[in-house]
Amino acid sequence: MKYICLIMLLSLLGCAQKPEGEFKYYEYRSTTMREYPREYYRLERTPENGLTLSWAQHNSPVTVIRVPEEAAEKLTSIILNHRLYTLKHGYTPPFDVRDGIMWHVYFCFEKGDCSCSSDNAWPPALLRNGIEKANAYFCELISASAEEDILEVKARD
Repeated sequence: MKYICLIMLLSLLGCAQKPEGEFKYYEYRSTTMREYPREYYRLERTPENGLTLSWAQHNSPVTVIRVPEEAAEKLTSIILNHRLYTLKHGYTPPFDVRDGIMWHVYFCFEKGDCSCSSDNAWPPALLRNGIEKANAYFCELISASAEEDILEVKARD
């Protein structure tokens, strides 16, 4: 019974488990009332294309590009160094806001995953900096990509 209560308590507190094993995927999405998506990034390994980054910004279509394999290692380093695995499942703003930014972070490894969603509230500085650093890294990958790296451009959902 104590074991079950502990598991339930940990699930309420957030991700908390340090990820281990093979990287599977990382996704960040932010939206506003006017922009869907405002920002969208999904780094994932697929059997047919290897490591890919799907991205969209400011209502653009989703572009899928092939990225170097070391991108998963770099992102894993950001997750671990900024302790993103300690994100709570959600954060609450200090006051009621009817409009603003809704954001989500999801990532999955062979052993350990994390899911965090929030509306108009952010985690503490170290965690927010980690999310921003991951997003900046995705922008670097996008800027470094060439026309031949594009696998697909698809309409927004």
